[in-house]
Formats: sequence, C-alpha cells, structure tokens
Amino acid sequence: AAAGLGPSSRRKREKGGGQDGTSTALYVDRRKSKVWNYYTKLGDAYVECNVCKKQLSFHNSTTTMREHLVRKHSIRDTLLSQLKDDQTSESDYAAQENALKRSRQTPPESGLYHAASCSEPRSDVILELVLEMIFRDLHPLSMVKDKGFGLLLGYLEPSFTLPSPVQLSSMLWHRYNVVKQHLERYLQTAQAIVVCVEFWVSQLSQTYLTVTASFIDGEWRRARCVMETQQVHEDKAEGDLGEKLQAVLSEFGLSSKSVFCVMHDSPQSTAANSQPLKNAYGWSSLCCAAGTLHLCI
Repeated sequence: AAAGLGPSSRRKREKGGGQDGTSTALYVDRRKSKVWNYYTKLGDAYVECNVCKKQLSFHNSTTTMREHLVRKHSIRDTLLSQLKDDQTSESDYAAQENALKRSRQTPPESGLYHAASCSEPRSDVILELVLEMIFRDLHPLSMVKDKGFGLLLGYLEPSFTLPSPVQLSSMLWHRYNVVKQHLERYLQTAQAIVVCVEFWVSQLSQTYLTVTASFIDGEWRRARCVMETQQVHEDKAEGDLGEKLQAVLSEFGLSSKSVFCVMHDSPQSTAANSQPLKNAYGWSSLCCAAGTLHLCI
C-alpha cells in the first residue's frame, strides 16, 4: 500500500504523520521522554528503574512507572506529575511544554526536585566528588548555587541535596588540615630541605609569595612540596622575608636548623636578602639558575 503512495505521502506515513501532517511518532517520543529519564527499557515487555534497578512490566503505558517512582522513591517531580497516559491530547501536551519551560527557569532549591535522600554511601561519594571538582578546578564555592549546575546534578541524581557554600567551606578546611598533617609528617622525615622563595604578581596586580620545600626523602626520591602561598604588600615584599619563612617553618613543626639553604627567584632578591638571612638564621642563599639564565638571554 505504501508503494502506491506519492513521495510526500510516503514521507508522512514513515514519520507517523496523520492526515493533517502532524507527526504522531514525534509527539509520543517527546511526551514519553520525561518518565524515561528514570527508566531503561529491557526489550518490549520490561523496564528497569535506574534508581533501585527493580524490573517492572511494561504495557505501552507509563502509569505503573510513575506510581513506582512516587511510592518507592518519593519522587514527585513537577515535570513528572504533569505526565499523562498515552491518551493525552495534543493541546494538553502544549500546556505541559509551557510548564516545562517555567520549571527550567526555577532554581533547584525552589522545589524542582523533591525526592527522598540518597543512600548514605552514594551521597557521601557525590559530595566528595563535588568538593574534589571545586578545589581541583579552582571553582568558587558559590558554584553550588548556580542554576545550571543544580539542574545538571538534579537530572543525574534527583535525590541528592547540594550542600551550602558554608558547609563546603567547612569541609574544605577539614580536607586542608588533613593534608597538612600528612605533609608535616612527610617533611619531618627529611634530613635537610631547600626553601624556595618565589614572588609573583596576579592578573589583578596583587603580589604573592609562594614558599616551596625541596628535599630528598627517605626513599631517595626528589620531593617538592608547596608549603604556603600568601599575599604580601609590594613595598614590604622582601623586607621581613626571614620572619615570613620562619613562621612557615613553624607551621610545619620545622626548626631553622632543618634549612640547608634558601633559593631565590631573582638576583635582586638574592642580593637584598642573602646577608640578613645569613646573620639572623645562618641560612645560605642561592639564586635560581633557570631565572638567571633567562635574564642573561
């Protein structure tokens, strides 16, 4: 029968179009997509819940699937609640589309995702990964309040509740203190360290001092650990360098005797601080060979 139709009629039939040219197949797929965010289809007669992996019978209706989400997982998403069975009219679908657009403009904390809490182990893992992303990629803590990030995480894990920036700040300080304790124990295994001093300027023209410890550890491996980065005033950047270094060493339980020498990033810093550091702490000073060669070139 299809062979006897004209080209345009065949195209309409292949697209599932009706006599008026509307695409029924496209309408059904778009209308079903909201429920299928939570399920995976297994053949023609079964579906699997992505939340609990329970398999349900499927008979071309999403009613059972929606009831399972509400009853077992307390997922009462505003988008989900507006879904109808396969008998929904096209005019009703237009209303659903408008509600979907309004919901997308709603921040996550306003109630787009209302679900039971994640299982505790999974929630802890997600929280750790969010924290890892923030400090590894240097994102601001306020990222968890951004609408786009909330929508993305809400889609991937609807039952997870994002922490506040204050909570993340507390977690970051805890993580910092744990890592600092490990570094402190590691530094104390070194027989001597070279303290590297580097002054640098940010894009906002603010001057910073980074103090790095270089040493050979107990297994004869070269180690390089950043001990601290602090903002300094340009006019006082090198005036009290010895006090700054002594304070950083004390933070990690190191004495001035553990310093083999101080490595400066420029000849100017070496000349200005070499004698004061020698007189006050007995530290020898060297200038970075790479920095000196760069200046020569």
